[in-house]
Amino acid sequence: MPAVCLLFGLGGAAPARADERPTLRWSDPIRCMRTPKGAVVRVQCDGPPAQRHCLVAPNEMEGGGELQHVQECLTVEDARSYQALFEGGAKIEPAIAETPPGYARSERGRAFQVKFDLLNRVYVGASWIPSFQKSDARLPSATSGSPFGFGRGQAETGLHISAVSLQGRSRHDFRILEGTATFKDLEINGLLFAYDYQHLHRRPAYWLSTFVGPPRVYPVATPLGWGFRVLAINDRPPAFRNTLDMEFTEVHAAWNPWQSSDLYSNVRIEAGADLGEYWENRSAIASRGLKTGVGYAGFSGAVRSRFSLGEGGLHSLQMNVLYRRPTLLGGERAGESRNWVNATIAYEGVLIAVNDQPFSVRLAATGGSRDDPAAGARSFELGFSAGLRFSFWAPPRVFQPMQELEDP
Repeated sequence: MPAVCLLFGLGGAAPARADERPTLRWSDPIRCMRTPKGAVVRVQCDGPPAQRHCLVAPNEMEGGGELQHVQECLTVEDARSYQALFEGGAKIEPAIAETPPGYARSERGRAFQVKFDLLNRVYVGASWIPSFQKSDARLPSATSGSPFGFGRGQAETGLHISAVSLQGRSRHDFRILEGTATFKDLEINGLLFAYDYQHLHRRPAYWLSTFVGPPRVYPVATPLGWGFRVLAINDRPPAFRNTLDMEFTEVHAAWNPWQSSDLYSNVRIEAGADLGEYWENRSAIASRGLKTGVGYAGFSGAVRSRFSLGEGGLHSLQMNVLYRRPTLLGGERAGESRNWVNATIAYEGVLIAVNDQPFSVRLAATGGSRDDPAAGARSFELGFSAGLRFSFWAPPRVFQPMQELEDP
């Protein structure tokens, strides 16, 4: 009888459908055993000895091949250990091998990624960006060409890194070598490096006591942060095709009035200052050099938000409003200030993945406005974007909520 049971346990019975078979748990111990037929299986048992329930999964892919993304088996127990399960009355159930968080396993045994952390990736993309421009310029040279741009295409690339410290209850976001190039009516935007820091206090900053009704006390945290940018380039601001803006550096403090428990989603308000140089006629750089630019310094502020629509990282929404008020430091208009505003709302959703490298669709609406006293103009631009991004090396998104606030 035990021999019959051994054959029935895994090798001799018709396999259950993959969607009907349970999956071994990643968090629990796995034992690797050799069956009487010589095959190696992965075994995970629970329950008391008299009512033991064991899940048994093949240790190779269907048709042969090593399983990927499984717990390592340091030893393979011989067939006597497998036989002992049956002799002890264990209930044997065919199963699928375990996978780490963020992965699933197909019926053929291949592990594939089902969650993506798009805050950590290298990406390239292409999109179509129709736009509308308007300027109330008193000088005809302030803008040129048609106010509508329907045939514009854009290429983009960038590197994002986001590191979470559970001990420090903080998140560090890095953006490196971001850039876009728009063709037909060439426009180039680039960013060398940006860093942002946010955190949840380990303990409340102070306690608020109320005495309306029964006395109560409430913890109050001050989720402050900071950040900076280095070398941001905008070659062709909205409706000013002949200008070049180069922001050398920007530093800001930040307040996060709302952030998710894992600091992935947030609403962030920034206030700081930037320093840069502005060229009203970029074509003069070739003939007269960089001395044609005018330096500026002034206030910078932003309201930024990002939301993960679910814990899998497959869908996200971002909304950003950036305001700058630079004051010219030289030239005929030294001391004059200008208002520059840009706003973006964007959705990104993963469509497919090739060898666990995701393709995502990105839909966005953008708006911008700039004052240019030199041209006697205020320009406006409204644009839309629809495109695809291909991301490399995006790890699985693992939801890691911070612990609750601690008492002092």
